[in-house]
Amino acid sequence: MKKKDLPLNLTEKNRTKVSFIASVVTLALLCLLIHTIDTTFFTAEKAAKAEEALKLQQEQKEKELAASTKTATFLAAGDNFFDENLLNAGKSDSATWDYQEIYRPVSDKISAADLAIVAQPTVLTTEHDIVSGTDSYATPTEVGDALVQAGFDVIASAGDHSDDYGASYLNQALDFWSTTYPDITITGLHKTQEDADTIRVRDVNGIKIAILNYTFGSNYNALPDEERYMVDYFQKEKVSSDITKAKEISDCILVYAQWGEEDSSVPNEYTKQWANFLLSQGVKVVIGAHPHVLQPYEILKDEKGNEMLIYYSLGNFASASSNSQELLGGLAEFTLEKEGDTVPISITAHTLTPVVMHYNSGEDVYQTMLLSDYTDELAAAHSVQQETGDDALLPSNLQTLFTQLTNQTVEPSTAEDLLDLGKEGNNGQSSNTTDDTASYDSSYDSGYDSDYDSSY
Repeated sequence: MKKKDLPLNLTEKNRTKVSFIASVVTLALLCLLIHTIDTTFFTAEKAAKAEEALKLQQEQKEKELAASTKTATFLAAGDNFFDENLLNAGKSDSATWDYQEIYRPVSDKISAADLAIVAQPTVLTTEHDIVSGTDSYATPTEVGDALVQAGFDVIASAGDHSDDYGASYLNQALDFWSTTYPDITITGLHKTQEDADTIRVRDVNGIKIAILNYTFGSNYNALPDEERYMVDYFQKEKVSSDITKAKEISDCILVYAQWGEEDSSVPNEYTKQWANFLLSQGVKVVIGAHPHVLQPYEILKDEKGNEMLIYYSLGNFASASSNSQELLGGLAEFTLEKEGDTVPISITAHTLTPVVMHYNSGEDVYQTMLLSDYTDELAAAHSVQQETGDDALLPSNLQTLFTQLTNQTVEPSTAEDLLDLGKEGNNGQSSNTTDDTASYDSSYDSGYDSDYDSSY
């Protein structure tokens, strides 16, 4: 029987069957499409939620890291060196002298730092009749008062003139600090051997910084051997021991160094050898003083991955020198950062701000000023400018000199030994040179760099 001859009910059944199958297939396809669409949207939504959760988690980590990141700003000044002229600036007929005006123009900048340090290389005394601005040096304690009022927190006191008057005056200075300003940290001087073995650590915004302070020697050797602990000297065994102890109780180490040749604008061999040694020991920052003139600054690195910021010499912070080059100094400024408890300390910023010591002795004006605040009119009134008649102290010339001195390239030392000047300091005849040191060669004390123009 042909298809077209099928009974109507059978034809309808076939049609119904085909329709049913088509409906089932269509329904299945529709269900599959709906499932696919639903799965796609679910997957997208799930991915979006996961991405949002990851973003929130990352933001939380960043907040936690920001909360645990500690930052501290530091400022360091050079030698606070009081000669006779500068001593006269604060003297009066009364029993109390006053030197605060000297630092007033820079006190806001000093106080703005989280921690400020300055070199005080001459011993302080309460006895006005012993005060002296020439060899031997003794500086009135009123200068200490003025430094604290200016905003300094740490006084680096080890210098070649520290023991000019022997142990009794060192004890007098230390008594002044401990009695009058117990919160001020004094480095480089000690009343006892126990204190000499104790590391000075300051907690600055959660960053623990150990502050060590050494001098290359002594001009007069006024301390007998049994009292040599009273002043910290550059001696390898002592420095190594201090650094080892400092690492155990601090996050990083700063060394304030009295070293280098006076009036030389370049670091000498002694300075460069000790700089290499301090770098190899993991010291983070070195501040240099004693040459009384500016020297370059840079970041030193070694093959072990050590990195150290070093200012070879900040020059004078305060001085009434007649040498125009000694009237230009610098304020070292740097920022340390610590992330969490295990990440090493990093130096996130560093600079050097020029300062000039202005004085007009006829008008009894003595002030340390930012070079940016100095004017041609002030330069014309400067006692040195009036005496010499040249333009060395014009702000533009001082800025040129500052740039030239601080941008010099320092050729690193290749020596493996350490020079040790010993007790006698400046005269270079070491009396305690050991097998791991070399005898001092005065030929290393070269004068100004060949690129330096003394006409300024």
